Amino acid sequence: MKNSLAIGAMLALSVPFAAFAQIPRDAVVAAETAFAAQAAQDGTKAAFLAHSAPTALITEKGNWVKAQDLWKSRPAQPGTQLAWYPVLADAAQSGEMGYTTGPWTSSLNDQPQATGEYVTVWRKQADGKMKFVVDMGIERIGAAPAKAATVPQPRLLAAAATPSTAPPNIVIDIDKKFALAQQLKPGATYQQYLSTEARLYRPGLSMMQGAAAAANMKNLDGNYSFIVGTGYLAASGDLGYVVGTVSRPAGLKHPQESGSYLRIWRREAVDGWRIVLEIFNFAPSAADTATSPVPDKVPASGQVSAKPSN
Repeated sequence: MKNSLAIGAMLALSVPFAAFAQIPRDAVVAAETAFAAQAAQDGTKAAFLAHSAPTALITEKGNWVKAQDLWKSRPAQPGTQLAWYPVLADAAQSGEMGYTTGPWTSSLNDQPQATGEYVTVWRKQADGKMKFVVDMGIERIGAAPAKAATVPQPRLLAAAATPSTAPPNIVIDIDKKFALAQQLKPGATYQQYLSTEARLYRPGLSMMQGAAAAANMKNLDGNYSFIVGTGYLAASGDLGYVVGTVSRPAGLKHPQESGSYLRIWRREAVDGWRIVLEIFNFAPSAADTATSPVPDKVPASGQVSAKPSN
């Protein structure tokens, strides 16, 4: 009887903490949902300007650019629409950072034009509002994942929060270590650093996830060259991201590639720091630019300027 009462008391006490743990992720999902809703109502340009931080980055034809600068200069495109929804979201235990990912669809006069995947990184601003700081998207093949009533989160537990006094440096150093090791042993390095839940997005391909991602990267055709740009680690020391540039010379199975990358790192309870998400956005090749009559909102070679414009 005493044991039953003790267990009941512990479960009762755990409820508020479990609810509190959900608050940071709920804030990220709410920010993404509001972002998509404004795009549907007011247009993509208005939504991007309203929901991007002053220094937020997006990709334009494989290059990092400031979201505010690009969208302020971009003319309206009547008849175009962009829709998206998150299928996965996570947040740091400290609550000031998180990310969302899912499918997007662009249409012109209600006719579908292109589909793909996006990744958006969110950070709390000085006024307490969540705004995105990085947004990248690519075209893909294959069907879009279904929209769930409740946005899932990673199944693996994060490590206990360990506040850091040097937030950006830790995750940047981890990324540099990965980049260097990958130069020597690309496939083995990816297998070592990938989370068992990792998602890898590559232009023009279907998403690679979990065991399939590790298996695909085991036989990687040549290594990548990564140059780290900037990064951020949450104050709780459990979630961070790095952005930079990526390139790879032509190989037997792929053309020459160059562009930008976003890599999200998560410190898991069992395995420590692991890559949970990586997305590349490559610059279109000269041949594609010359021969492919693709609308401005969807650059050639399957490249997308963040979520495509409206």
